[in-house]
Amino acid sequence: MKPFSAFTSAYGRLLLGSAAAFALLACDPDNDPEPVTLTTNSVFVVNEGNFLRSNADISQFSKSSGTVTSKALFNSANGRSLGDVAQSMAIRDSLGYIVVNNSNKLEVVSLAKFRSKATISGLKLPRYFVAASSDKGYVTETVTYDGSNGQVSVINLKTNTLIKTIAVGVQPERLAVSGSRLYVTNSGGNTVTVINTATDAVEGTIPVGDSPNSVQVDQAGNVWVLSGGNVAYNADYSVDYSRTTKGSLSMIVPGQLTAATRELDSNRSAPDRLTINGSRNQLYYTYQGGVYTLAITDAALPATPLIRRRFYGLGVDPQDGTIYGGIGSFTAADKVIRYRSTGAPLDSFTVGIGPNGFVFY
Repeated sequence: MKPFSAFTSAYGRLLLGSAAAFALLACDPDNDPEPVTLTTNSVFVVNEGNFLRSNADISQFSKSSGTVTSKALFNSANGRSLGDVAQSMAIRDSLGYIVVNNSNKLEVVSLAKFRSKATISGLKLPRYFVAASSDKGYVTETVTYDGSNGQVSVINLKTNTLIKTIAVGVQPERLAVSGSRLYVTNSGGNTVTVINTATDAVEGTIPVGDSPNSVQVDQAGNVWVLSGGNVAYNADYSVDYSRTTKGSLSMIVPGQLTAATRELDSNRSAPDRLTINGSRNQLYYTYQGGVYTLAITDAALPATPLIRRRFYGLGVDPQDGTIYGGIGSFTAADKVIRYRSTGAPLDSFTVGIGPNGFVFY
């Protein structure tokens, strides 16, 4: 065998060196996918990651063992980064849909192994996804931060391709399907856009409170919208509470273009992250450094929190009512705290950076 120095051509030496480097990279255990087997009775934790660091990922928590089985599930299963800012995740059938905001894409993964099945690119600052059926899904997109209207992209879930876009309000956020209608919260204003899921035509807009940010559908199909209120600022960027509006909770009856709205008692905190239990008769949201809850039949909003702690992410297990709260320090690996449905602390576990949401599987 000739020694390496026997290659008289510089091009040949470069070729050999490149091939060796590629071989080393291909065999790098840090880049190789690891076998991942997912089981039901798990919780997927969406770790947002640091902006511009591309360190977002999904952690998997096993309810059966009470342990984190993977802190970086996507990276382990696919041997690559999920991307820049994991905004949200949703499940439909045997697939998971992960919205990666600053990477402008939607990752589609198999729930069997968490391997990527498709990457839907070309989105414009996407935020949240919902599937209306096994064939069709919708993604909200901010598009731009200059105050212009956002859009909803319609996705063919069989081919994982974009079908069309639908113009909605400014900074569309969370969305939900009730019957044959899609309800989109326009957080840059004070409306909800209603879209017919059969025709993808806008049926109208519904006035709600300022800055609607989250939405849930109850057991009767009624649509609940939580609005954070419009925050006004002084010249020094401190909050001007004389012009800041209060948050509110609205209820929309399907088929109507009006909402019954109840205002919260203070403008010193913006309510957010409206969540519902498995029976879809109990609502939860974050507000004033705590978690508040009310039944859908309650005439008055709650005056005291169920849990007195500030959370970045909030989830309620549809099976047993366990409450999950994510702590978002964004400085290192963060923590999730679990509570019983009564509000009593249960336990905690460590996940990735910025846990902002929970998906129960």
